[in-house]
Amino acid sequence: MTRLIHSTETVRRLERSRSAARPRGAANAQTAKGQPYEITLAVLGASRVGKSALVSQFLWEGFPYDYRPTVEEFNWIEYETDEGGPHVMLQVIDSSGSRDFLAMRQLYIRTAHVFIVVFSVDDPDSFEEAKKIVDEILEIRQRKAPIILVANKRDLYENIENWKVHDSYNFAYSRMIPLFEVTAKERNEVLDAINDALERLRSSNGSGISVLRKRRQSMPSARAYSGIDATDIERLQQKHKAKANCTIS
Repeated sequence: MTRLIHSTETVRRLERSRSAARPRGAANAQTAKGQPYEITLAVLGASRVGKSALVSQFLWEGFPYDYRPTVEEFNWIEYETDEGGPHVMLQVIDSSGSRDFLAMRQLYIRTAHVFIVVFSVDDPDSFEEAKKIVDEILEIRQRKAPIILVANKRDLYENIENWKVHDSYNFAYSRMIPLFEVTAKERNEVLDAINDALERLRSSNGSGISVLRKRRQSMPSARAYSGIDATDIERLQQKHKAKANCTIS
């Protein structure tokens, strides 16, 4: 099973960077001999479901208590393997839940290698959005990319019967995808979900990677995703900010 080994001592926060990870397309994560094995993980879901909190816990081992709407952020982590094979370059996309970024979401769905789709257990609308995203991935990718469904904020309720979201397990079963109940406040729960996603990718593509040790990682960048024109992201950012600042006189 794929295991990610993170330690504070080994983490080196690098300067903002246009990612060295260069996804070659959805069908092929393998690069030329001697180059890193490249994986893109997309975290998708509605606004305010805790996507950024999950990513923060995974990357920085901390939970952000102040909410900050995400436009689009890209991070990369370089791992080495115990087998002495090629390094692994994992790119993590923390996507915006804004409807302004639907075109970007479709691009991620077409190019990422593995997906984590998040909803909040206290928000039925976020579950409806998650179902749409899952079905869109299945339609476009034809089950060629692993999907993990994540029910976040489970700590708000003592048991599943009190969730405001219903039938989440039935939906996951009907789509033959795993469902993880997590709180982004607990790092082990976040790692369990991400480890499972990467293990499913490993099993599907036969990469043979079993243990990953972090070597280095980037600071979050809004313009690091290969294949996306930086001016397009800037245009979407400005549009998003303009709507957020708009007031009715």
